[in-house]
Amino acid sequence: MKTISTHTGLLETETECVLRLLNKWQPSAAVLSEKAHEQELQAWLNTQLPDVPIVAQYGIAKGKADLVIQDSHVIELKLAFTDETLGEFDRCIGQMERYRQKWVDKERGKVYLVIVGKSDSEFRDMIHKAVHRLNEPYIGTYFYIVEKLG
Repeated sequence: MKTISTHTGLLETETECVLRLLNKWQPSAAVLSEKAHEQELQAWLNTQLPDVPIVAQYGIAKGKADLVIQDSHVIELKLAFTDETLGEFDRCIGQMERYRQKWVDKERGKVYLVIVGKSDSEFRDMIHKAVHRLNEPYIGTYFYIVEKLG
């Protein structure tokens, strides 16, 4: 079994490698559901990180993270936030708090929120502020946002 470190570039950390890969991934325009994007992202990450364990629907604190790489990098994928998806936005904020308490505070690793599509500016501003607040108690960054505007 390989690790993310096997695939890092010169002087690149595992976190920087995961961010690079998430930024490089291009979601299919034909895919409309969150679940289909998750599956597509997992398949793509499997090609980029061969033999590195990537688990879908990883159980954390009575919930499930979309993907976890190498038991240390949580990826939560969401479709863009709009007025019609207010409930999903609220759910996302709750999930990030749960990951803070049950993953980051327990020194398990980093959390990456991947948003596919263009969110309404008000929701985009709120999610960026929420992630900033989640990072405030820590030395270093543990929560990241990757926006795939398509």
